[in-house]
Amino acid sequence: MKFGVVLPSYGTQSSRLATVDTALAAEGLGFDSIWTTDHLALPQADAARFTPLLEAVTTLSFLAGLTSKIRLGVSALVLPQRNPLEVAKQIATLDVLSGGRSMLACGVGWSRGEYDALGSDFSNRGKRMDEALKVLRTLWRGGRAVSFQGKYYHFADVDFAPAPIQPGGPPLWVAGDSPVSVRRAMLLGDGWHPNHTDAESLARLLQPVRPFLSAGRPFTVCMRLGLRFSDSPDPANP
Repeated sequence: MKFGVVLPSYGTQSSRLATVDTALAAEGLGFDSIWTTDHLALPQADAARFTPLLEAVTTLSFLAGLTSKIRLGVSALVLPQRNPLEVAKQIATLDVLSGGRSMLACGVGWSRGEYDALGSDFSNRGKRMDEALKVLRTLWRGGRAVSFQGKYYHFADVDFAPAPIQPGGPPLWVAGDSPVSVRRAMLLGDGWHPNHTDAESLARLLQPVRPFLSAGRPFTVCMRLGLRFSDSPDPANP
């Protein structure tokens, strides 16, 4: 089992100093990974707990130069809001500059207002997510003439270099708390990244994954979970 730390790169406690200090402390204490949070244009009604928020990939690129061992991930990038070619290039660049330490969890997002602000279609985000994950995989294999033909994304003879240092690309997880996200992770990802899922729901959602694991298929389950520390137990806040 490995443990990572979500950085204070968003919310009222966020700052450059807090983000840097937490990243360096996490590496010094032997944590496996540090993670940034992603949103681009939340409407005011949804933004309260996220504002201010440092851009996720830019922050990791900065921290790559300050760290040497700890892995660097986004939890979770709202993939359908972006062109996957741009995401593929950003994460490949992060992987090269960090010496092969990048990781990526992708989700479909939940804020219709954010999609509207970005001029992106909220209604078909799941279908575009599926296709975008395939685009990432295709591009991360690298090549001088990479092509992809899909319903939403298509390109021909694109030069994609440098490829990520990690063969086939960084670990690619699917974020979400639904059966759809689990199926998507099994078909198109290397793992599943739920958020604050209770033990009973987690056990139920993982039922379809068990045959994969029994067959020896590598598959990671990594939960994002908030923890509260205190000097003594508090029954009112278990």
